[in-house]
Amino acid sequence: MKKIYFILLLTLCFTSGYAQREAGIWYFGVNAGIDFNSGAPEALTNGNLITEEGCATFSDKDGHLLFYTDGTYVWNRNHQIMPNGYGLLGDSSSTQSAIIIPNPSNPNSYYIFTVDQPRQDGDGSLPNPDGKNDGLNYSEVNMYLQGGLGDVNPAKKNIHLITYNPSDSKEAEFKCSEKISAVQHNDGISYWVITHFLDSFYSFKITKAGVQNNPVVSKTNTLIPLGGYLNNSQGYLKSSPNGKKLAISHAATKTTNEKGPKGNTVRNTGKAFLYDFNNATGAVSNQLNLLSGENPYGVEFSSKSKKLYVTSNNFDSESNIAGSNLYQFDLESSNIAASKTRLKQSNYSAGALQLAIDEKIYIAGINRPSIPPDVRVHLSVINNPEADANNSTFSEFSLAGKSAKLGLPPFIQSLFLFNFKYEFTCVGDATHFFINTVETIDSVLWDFGDGTTSTDIDAYHIYGAPGTYNVSLTKTTNGETKDPIVKEVVINEKPVILSTAYQLIQCDSYDSNPNDELSTFNLENSIAALTLNKADDFNVYFYLNDTDAKNDLYNENSLTLIYKNTVPNQILTAKILYKDSDCFSLGKVELIANSSLLLNASDFIGCDIGDGTASFDFSTKENEIKSSLNLPSTVVIYFYDSEENAISDVSPLGNDYISSEKPIYFRAENNGLCYGAGTFNLIVNYFPPVESDENVPVCENSFPIEINAGIPLDIQQNYSYNWSNGENTYQISVANEQQISVIIKDKIFLCEKVKTFNINKVYTPKIIDININLNNNTVAIITENNFDNLYVIDNPYNNYQSENTFYNVTPGLHTVYAKNKYDCGITAKNIFVLGFPKFFTPNNDGINDLWEIKGLNFEEFRYSNILIFNRFGKHLATINPDSGWDGIYNGEFLPSDDYWFSIDVTDDRNLTKTYKAHFSLLRL
Repeated sequence: MKKIYFILLLTLCFTSGYAQREAGIWYFGVNAGIDFNSGAPEALTNGNLITEEGCATFSDKDGHLLFYTDGTYVWNRNHQIMPNGYGLLGDSSSTQSAIIIPNPSNPNSYYIFTVDQPRQDGDGSLPNPDGKNDGLNYSEVNMYLQGGLGDVNPAKKNIHLITYNPSDSKEAEFKCSEKISAVQHNDGISYWVITHFLDSFYSFKITKAGVQNNPVVSKTNTLIPLGGYLNNSQGYLKSSPNGKKLAISHAATKTTNEKGPKGNTVRNTGKAFLYDFNNATGAVSNQLNLLSGENPYGVEFSSKSKKLYVTSNNFDSESNIAGSNLYQFDLESSNIAASKTRLKQSNYSAGALQLAIDEKIYIAGINRPSIPPDVRVHLSVINNPEADANNSTFSEFSLAGKSAKLGLPPFIQSLFLFNFKYEFTCVGDATHFFINTVETIDSVLWDFGDGTTSTDIDAYHIYGAPGTYNVSLTKTTNGETKDPIVKEVVINEKPVILSTAYQLIQCDSYDSNPNDELSTFNLENSIAALTLNKADDFNVYFYLNDTDAKNDLYNENSLTLIYKNTVPNQILTAKILYKDSDCFSLGKVELIANSSLLLNASDFIGCDIGDGTASFDFSTKENEIKSSLNLPSTVVIYFYDSEENAISDVSPLGNDYISSEKPIYFRAENNGLCYGAGTFNLIVNYFPPVESDENVPVCENSFPIEINAGIPLDIQQNYSYNWSNGENTYQISVANEQQISVIIKDKIFLCEKVKTFNINKVYTPKIIDININLNNNTVAIITENNFDNLYVIDNPYNNYQSENTFYNVTPGLHTVYAKNKYDCGITAKNIFVLGFPKFFTPNNDGINDLWEIKGLNFEEFRYSNILIFNRFGKHLATINPDSGWDGIYNGEFLPSDDYWFSIDVTDDRNLTKTYKAHFSLLRL
């Protein structure tokens, strides 16, 4: 049979999915890369990526590089970090830190899904070096930006997806594993992004409407513990190219990160599982245990989804890597787990496995430990992944001096599945069906869903009526006929649009020549009319002519919506497409710039409301402009905060507008037609700094006082003053405590402010009591009124303190003083601080033989007899205040113990205060 070899470099309809060449370029490891587009892989050395594990790359349909990432930075095709391509929430040491998914509704938009590394500094105590684990997030890359080099959309960056119970603090700490995979939905358009956490899979659907935040959650039979998540989170997750299986490796399933008996990491607790996946519902089911008690890492399916490969590390008794194993599982076997065959042992650590568009599987890994450092300048290759174990062959692929690490870039696994594209979907068009692949094809059979077929590899078909058709393609390769691929193809009527040219009329204003019929137009203002008021159903692009519109298949080279005509009455072409379709009709827009009046308006002055802003009422300004310029009553005036908005007639300002000083642009229309335009400045009439509320404390004997409005002396005459008591002078006299306000008004612009005075009478402090603690000689002054009172002891000229208590006051006569901070007067009071020994030793040695009170002042105070008690309250002695006690009761020496005394002290005002305290008798 004649075999056909071909490479089609054709444009495609973005509704039909993506082919293998999007996975045609890889960047990974330390500046390593591979280009698969020629059919034979070639090493690339121009990458800037340096990553231990996670990475992702994506190319266009022709295999041209678009961008690549390590999960934190994004590089464009020129190997430069995108301007906003930093700070993504993946981690270069996360097993699968990122995967890239095309936006099904926009061929120039892509999603980067990232998963963080759930650990910190290797100890597992915290999730990540940035202080937290960020879990699963996604960001959008818009390839329209930066002149087609693309950039991360800042409005759609690091959008969080929940794969945990937010109410569980431990789950919320870790959030997600390091695993992520993607496969196409069975509708041929949408995608599934799949990750795993604890005992559940989370399948997020990406449709034309965007990323659906609510995942399909599938609970499994195995819980991966959080206690050992430092290692448990590691390992790969992959879906099969046919979308029917999932394989996952858990590098460990430990319950703790604690070390083993020798202080080394506990190993050989990992597992690998196989599951069924429903690519219509996103559900995961039927867990099958493939490996237990090992250390699996990489997993990968063959392109026909018939074989599964797993890498697993070996460790020595000190937990050092001692090579790795590569296993094969036969997915067509009646006992898949029992089909395990060890294909190869390696001296390298177990790394990623990744299927390429040449249908070979590439294996990463590094030396650990190693001398020289842990690098590997080649990848291992499984040459024939579909072969049984005993027929498998291997080779090595040189990285041209660059280094591999553990990771390789994952892709949407269905990129490696046979697929087809289509374009031109209007009734009457020759709809084009084609395949984009580098493989050898024997024959094909197209069924177009309307009863007609074709065996042309590159096929065209004209549909006679609009509708949805189930198109199938059956391919035969190397004598093997593949299962049919079926897609729904929607054929549309051409859009019904305005049949005549729409006249978009604009003022010829804001330029040097208001009569040259050239102006700036907002083309968006024509869309409603062109689409017969059905703008929501269409995407509309504008071009200089029909040819440009037809040739711009991706609508990447259309005119900007803000466009300045180059000749009077210029006619543009409008390309009007149904949304999510390449079916379009062409309409016309005539750009008419009418001569307009230059309208002069005076500046608009507003009253200062603080922060350099004023409040402006544009309805007042509109009436003023119409009146001063004698404009017709039918004229309507619109105001804008920029010349561009005024020209484009977008974002007109409302009547109530708060602003600082700036120019304002306005346009006048009469019965919907341009009449004129002009500009003026907003001026803020700044008010002198005046406090709106002022508290005025006044000493009780200081009334009356003078208060004033607070306007600086040199401009007082520019304002009027209206006091709440009826006076209208700048300064007034106040005779008593009260609240009084003044309205201060600018005589020219009538701006006004209200200032309120709170006049408060302040009294001299009155000392009503003194609390003296004899045990620690503290003195506390108690006053009847407190207006921020201040206190001092003994010298009224010393510094006063705000605290009313004095510590460690010496025994004897003292004077305390109190005043307030307004200096309304000073109050003084004499006090006596008793001094007494805290113990005495009546042993006739001449030292401390008597207990007695020291420093009594009989000139200023009168004292009662001193009463002595034991600690039970029994009265033992009564002594004169100027004598002492010898510790004898009824002729007997009292024992060592605590005793109490009481004495009354009367001052010169005949006020008596009782003092009580205790002391110790010590028999030595």
